[in-house]
Amino acid sequence: MKIFRALFCLVILAAFSIFPLSAELCFNGLAGARAAFDSDKTSSEFDPQMKMQSFFAGQLNISDNFILHGEFSIKTDDLIENSIFNETPATFQVDELSAIYRKTFAGTTSYFSAFVGTYEPIGSDIFLRRHFGIQPISSIITESWLGIAGSVIYPLFGAGLSDVIHFSSQPIAAGLYGYVNHELDDSFVLNFDGRFACVYRYLTLDFATGIGSPLNTKEYDDAFLVIDTLYWRAGMNLLFGNMYTTSLFIQAGLSEVPFKKSDQSLSFREMKTYLLVEPRLNLSKCRIDLSAFSLPEESVEDFIFIDDTLGASINIHSDDLYIKDQNFTLGVQSSLSFPGKYFYDLQNIADFFSEGYTVCFTPYFQTKIFSGELHTLIKCRITDFMNDKWYNAFNLSIGYKAQF
Repeated sequence: MKIFRALFCLVILAAFSIFPLSAELCFNGLAGARAAFDSDKTSSEFDPQMKMQSFFAGQLNISDNFILHGEFSIKTDDLIENSIFNETPATFQVDELSAIYRKTFAGTTSYFSAFVGTYEPIGSDIFLRRHFGIQPISSIITESWLGIAGSVIYPLFGAGLSDVIHFSSQPIAAGLYGYVNHELDDSFVLNFDGRFACVYRYLTLDFATGIGSPLNTKEYDDAFLVIDTLYWRAGMNLLFGNMYTTSLFIQAGLSEVPFKKSDQSLSFREMKTYLLVEPRLNLSKCRIDLSAFSLPEESVEDFIFIDDTLGASINIHSDDLYIKDQNFTLGVQSSLSFPGKYFYDLQNIADFFSEGYTVCFTPYFQTKIFSGELHTLIKCRITDFMNDKWYNAFNLSIGYKAQF
């Protein structure tokens, strides 16, 4: 991947030389941090720990038609054990670097991009927000309070090019992506994805599907290119209704679906599946979100409201509350979930409770402070009390995001 990163850097440098800095130069960004307090789960007694996560995302408008995006994140180990004034191990990651050129032609607007990293991933609503200017539609229970991407069914990860076309006569966009990554240990993977999105008053859709082809060159000395396995994937965000009405939100997808010429059938157990169904009731004083989910384990690791792969949730919240002139959001989320289980395991649901389950109760609070938003929640795991592990029962998260 080094050669692709180098090529991308050359593109950026060329862009700065072609588009000189002028009065049109405009920069805006979003930065945030989250501190999580809980007890070390590997300890048999109360052992407090605090971990920090932060991110920075920025957009630089070189001209009316040329835009640069960048996003970076960092995660730390326990700051209590190491002290914030001493060196603490941390993980730094470049999430996205992209350059976009916009061109209008014959009633359409084309957005041609060169990117490195995770670019407008499928499942996140970042594509809809960037291209249509809508408010976030993703489920609250899949929030991480970090970054701008949010929930991901499968990432468009690697180094590559894309072209997204908007049609001026309709709120519709269609795109093609081509990129290379090294997701397999023994070979590079060439990927192609197609995307379709639309935003209407009572229907919002973002759908994509793609295929990955491992470039097996190491195993065959006398061949330039051998393709013996393909990997298919697909995902969508679908909202019937809108944010101001009672609605139904669905996220669904499959990824890493391998198939060969000799395959006779496929099993759900062989692939990553992502499913979230969420009716949203918009009442006069509050909103109620009822969720059923079956999610990949690596996705759940980044969420702050849910801990397990399969379960159900109820979230009661209101963002129309005031103390004097200060607006705030108050909510309570409760969930019943099962670790290591997925929707295709429901045929053995009678054994679920004997194999372990989690009951959580999570009040949360959000308000604007200065130019940003303060988020706070306290997660209480009721089942830890039931299992005499009170020291593992609580998790406090405090996050802050500011736009500039």
